Amino acid sequence: MTIDDRSAIGVIGAGRVGSALAHALLAVGRPLDAVASRTRAHADALASELPFVASAEIDELVASSDIVFLAVPDDAIEKAAHSIVWRPTQAVVHLSGGRGLDALAAVAEAGGIVGGLHPLQTFPGDETAAAARARFQGIVCGIEAPAPLDAVLANIVEELGGRSFRLEGVDRAAYHAAAVFVSNDVVAVMAAAARAWALAGLPVDEARGALSALLTASAAAIAGRPLTEVLTGPVARGDVETVRRHLAALESEPELMALYRGLGAELLRLDLGHDAHAAAALWELLDGPGA
Repeated sequence: MTIDDRSAIGVIGAGRVGSALAHALLAVGRPLDAVASRTRAHADALASELPFVASAEIDELVASSDIVFLAVPDDAIEKAAHSIVWRPTQAVVHLSGGRGLDALAAVAEAGGIVGGLHPLQTFPGDETAAAARARFQGIVCGIEAPAPLDAVLANIVEELGGRSFRLEGVDRAAYHAAAVFVSNDVVAVMAAAARAWALAGLPVDEARGALSALLTASAAAIAGRPLTEVLTGPVARGDVETVRRHLAALESEPELMALYRGLGAELLRLDLGHDAHAAAALWELLDGPGA
């Protein structure tokens, strides 16, 4: 079997990422033949949205697909790799950011070709087919795979509207932690902001709507400009007294105050051009005793 751009594709996993990938592959004309899931009803529901794509049992999909995308949770990758009977020279690609190819060791032992493709994107689910396909437009995807699978994956990413980079030799846990900071932890920051909003005496159910425009504007600016130019606010200005007042306002919520200090200290690691007195005062407030 030769793995190339004409190879038949199957997707195991009908969750958020698997569904979005299936929609996107079909939209660009890739030979997506079947989808499968541990729960057949989930696969049936996804296949019903994909013209000319079959819903299959996992073993049926493996038997008919040359490239299998394994769109399952990180903790389920090794179990799936061990429990499924793979065909020699078949390509199996997981979509995890935090796991390397060792998670697919059972596939390699069976003679398969293993790879990883990690889209640096969030997949919220409950989207239209068009919105799911658009999730891949303009994003970056990490790839780890031997030839010729690596070239096929890079071509797929390009066709989906993204660009790729290589993950060989990368500390996958640190790489994935970087992605968590700007995806999952942004949600944590919004939750903390909502708590501070309520602490100010404002209706907590209005916090997300009121603050989202700030978050969106910051993200858009970060994409196109240096961080030191994007940063605004009291730390950027060296406004020591404002930071002091913020900390005083958060004293009744120690966890919020600790988070404010930790994030503020990270901002001070940027080259903000403060004079020595302002820099020292900010470090004392944000990273000093009691921080």
